[in-house]
Amino acid sequence: MYRLLLVTDKSEVQKLYSTYAGWTLQGFEQPRIAVSAREGISAFAERRYDVVSCLLPVEEGKTFYSYIRDYSDTLGMETVRNADRLQRELAGIRRELIARDAGAKEAESLDMLRARQEEFFCGFLRGESYEEAELIEKIDGLQLKGRVDPSRPAVSVSFRIPEGERFLEDVWKYGRDRLEYALKNVFEAEDGKMLYTLLTLNPHHMRLLGLPEGPCSETEAYEMMIRHLSGARKTLAQCFDMTMMLRRVNSYRSLFACSRENASRNAH
Repeated sequence: MYRLLLVTDKSEVQKLYSTYAGWTLQGFEQPRIAVSAREGISAFAERRYDVVSCLLPVEEGKTFYSYIRDYSDTLGMETVRNADRLQRELAGIRRELIARDAGAKEAESLDMLRARQEEFFCGFLRGESYEEAELIEKIDGLQLKGRVDPSRPAVSVSFRIPEGERFLEDVWKYGRDRLEYALKNVFEAEDGKMLYTLLTLNPHHMRLLGLPEGPCSETEAYEMMIRHLSGARKTLAQCFDMTMMLRRVNSYRSLFACSRENASRNAH
């Protein structure tokens, strides 16, 4: 059930909202009624509301709205004076609330999917392997089919940022997690040609996986990765005053081949 807060000094509006019989049918709890901005702020501080309906003198209204303006998930509804109009307003705001909640769930679901995709790619950089059928099934399940084709080339890079520990301790004041996030923005920057995933092993040792988003040869994939690293190196120097040292750049005929090499390495 949705929650509505009415803030008004108009007795006829208070009576309408308190006696209206259709709240439950419209999907709402019986509304909380506050008679002043101060009382409305107090009510909102005690409990969050999905909808606010406010009819107050101008200055009082400004006081109340200045308090709740940062709560972007709370919707505003016109304050009305008769039951028929109230029913129509509630029907409209309920549609907006349903759309809001659906959008929030979709965003949460998308965030979870992206986290699972990133974990899958980082698995390759950690040395995980899959049988071909299992790899295809995994890509389908992560909704990557089309964007990622396991028969296309793959490129993995191992590199060092020698002053990473010093930078984290002496320069960067926001913690390791935020530094990793900032570096992801540098190395995972999309260019429409390759999909990149960064794995941070520690503040100075990192690995990067690049997967072409369209048909290309192993040589072309390798060259695209080198160009990407060149741009990342410049950004790293300009924005962080850090240098990058390449240790290894491995290209594979396909993601299947990368997985098979991982399996062979793990077997030994």
